Amino acid sequence: MLHLAFAFADHVGDGLGLVRRTGPAGQMAVMLFFIVSGYVMVTAARGQFGRPGATGRFWLRRFNRIMPPYWLASLLLALIFLTIQPRPVPLVPFLKSLALLPFWPDDGGLRPMPFLWVGWTLFYEMTFYFIFGLFIGVGRGRGIALTAAALLGLVAAGFAVWPVNAFLFAVTRPVLLMFLAGMGLAVWREAGGTAPGWMRALAVLAMIPAVILVDRPGDTEAMGFDYLAWCGLPAVLLGFAVLGGPLRLPAARQVVAAGDMSYALYLLHVPIAWFWLWFWNRLPFFAPGAWDFLLSALIVTYLAGWLFYRRIERPMTAALNRLAGSPHERDQSV
Repeated sequence: MLHLAFAFADHVGDGLGLVRRTGPAGQMAVMLFFIVSGYVMVTAARGQFGRPGATGRFWLRRFNRIMPPYWLASLLLALIFLTIQPRPVPLVPFLKSLALLPFWPDDGGLRPMPFLWVGWTLFYEMTFYFIFGLFIGVGRGRGIALTAAALLGLVAAGFAVWPVNAFLFAVTRPVLLMFLAGMGLAVWREAGGTAPGWMRALAVLAMIPAVILVDRPGDTEAMGFDYLAWCGLPAVLLGFAVLGGPLRLPAARQVVAAGDMSYALYLLHVPIAWFWLWFWNRLPFFAPGAWDFLLSALIVTYLAGWLFYRRIERPMTAALNRLAGSPHERDQSV
């Protein structure tokens, strides 16, 4: 919603007429994304710890799940830029982006950005998966402890890393601690831990002073500890509130369906928005407005995300796992 609104719809016609706030909502969503990843990996991999060959299987399944859809979305954006929305597609940065190799952006910022710019978070996802998979074969307790130690070690090393090498700078950012927070929540819950409802409600309320009292960091792209306090602390509070105990949801099947296609939405909303800008400005007998664009782009994005998940992403992942001799079992569907 934020990306489509302010990166695209606000530039249609007279714009949305909204003042863009500088609060942490968008960045908090990214931090929550990392917390959920840490939680899900500990939970989904419970039967894989300590098994022979667990590391290779885990890495392969993560690769099959993440990279091919990312490549397809990146190629789609490149095709749009080479045809209907002419934009440069520099070959070397594009190839580095496909390999998730961080490089400095042209604007001089400190957050390495790939060609499909929302994919900057995938570098951290794959870093976490690499470390997690590295220790999954040594047993559950030791594996989780060693993963936590490696994440802490990288963050500690960041104190000595200057923003010279893009890879070293990116891989030592404190945002890695969000995966650790999710892992800790999962371990606590699987050990029988449950927070009472009043405590979880209090965590939600605590987000208000956390957002109000913590100032926006001077450079959000550096993703330092001030950045973590600004957007990571509210995300941890929300993660604790939601994951800290049982939660009954209305329309649970619809919620699960939305979760299933969340990766497709994440990958596709930028290419679709660029295509929709081209299409929207060519509608006959219609003066396109910013709000019309935003609403229609959201609808098209959700439809495309659902179709991509059902018709391409899910069957492609299952086929790749079968070819690799790693069947797409239900309890390992993530």
